[in-house]
Amino acid sequence: MATQPFSEMEPAWLSPGNFDDLGSATLGVTIVLAIFSVLLVILRTWTRVSTGTFGVDDGLMIIGMFIFVACCVSTSIAVYAGLGTRDVHLQLWNQHAGVMYIVYFQITYAWSLPFIKSSICLTMLRIITEKKYRIIIWLSMVFSVASAMIGFIAVVALCTPLEFYWDQSIDGGWCAPVGIITGLSYFISAMSVVTDWTCALLPCVVVWNLQMKSRLKASVCAVLALGMVASAATIVRLPYLQYYNIKTNYLYNASNIVIWSIIECGIGIVCGSLPSLRSLLKSWLGDKSSNGDSYGKNTGPLGQSSGGGRGHPGGSIKMGYLASRNGGYSTKISAPTRTQGEWVELDDDTGSEKRMITRTVEVTVNVEGEEVEGSTSRH
Repeated sequence: MATQPFSEMEPAWLSPGNFDDLGSATLGVTIVLAIFSVLLVILRTWTRVSTGTFGVDDGLMIIGMFIFVACCVSTSIAVYAGLGTRDVHLQLWNQHAGVMYIVYFQITYAWSLPFIKSSICLTMLRIITEKKYRIIIWLSMVFSVASAMIGFIAVVALCTPLEFYWDQSIDGGWCAPVGIITGLSYFISAMSVVTDWTCALLPCVVVWNLQMKSRLKASVCAVLALGMVASAATIVRLPYLQYYNIKTNYLYNASNIVIWSIIECGIGIVCGSLPSLRSLLKSWLGDKSSNGDSYGKNTGPLGQSSGGGRGHPGGSIKMGYLASRNGGYSTKISAPTRTQGEWVELDDDTGSEKRMITRTVEVTVNVEGEEVEGSTSRH
């Protein structure tokens, strides 16, 4: 039986007594994560472009986001057709249409995941310089792309023609055993968990060894470790993969697989974009520590020192681009500072001697959006 055109579909399965369906939950999760993903990628892109640090990782995340949106659209239409609903509430054409859009979901999911994970891996390569860690990241990226592509090939090659997957009335069509998809799904999920944990924990190890405040280390590691949430979604999805082999209530049971797959991709985009937004959040909230001066405000125009020293217009020093010894990328460092002179001479009450008040200059160095604070003083 051929599937009806989408314009002719009538969601008769949405009956008042159908309270046990998962369609509404699937649709809600899909819409929320699609909106959050698009907004965060837009903010990420704007931040990177405005700071002059836009890179290949940002481009890959944009591509992954667009494919993820297509995945969400396929899921939403599948819900309209019958995804998340038991067979008793469905007509035959609902079941055919639901299976068709699940196939479209699988294809877009398989394509979005490698772009998202490759973006996260390349972002880590910006800050990780040790060769052994960089090799681990490259291997994780290769395994992620390879496993996703294996899944894509399995989906499109399972049935010939592809339409036979949901419409078995086509003459001459045939399908390989569905167990192939189930087995590959377990393999891909296992690889996904390994790469997710690698991408989440490895940056934490590197950051913890940096010369940073413990509080700042903890906050950065907490953001980077959010990637483990995506692996949690993958683990929760594992028990539901068996339903690929069960035809009864297929659309109802498959919705659990779809929900956790959407969460996996959506959380991956969110966690991959959050670290790059740290500088944007700090600019919105303000950084009192970098602008504070215990000795009062500047008395000279454009940051000119009041005690004979020389200030910098705009209150910042651009330190340019420093090439890494490991090659492959460069780091832009800017050091906002406010100076008011080397020191200020003050006469004492008797006018017979002079005292020197030493000024302390606080410097904040931004390295690819991360901040390391320090101070220097002259005596």
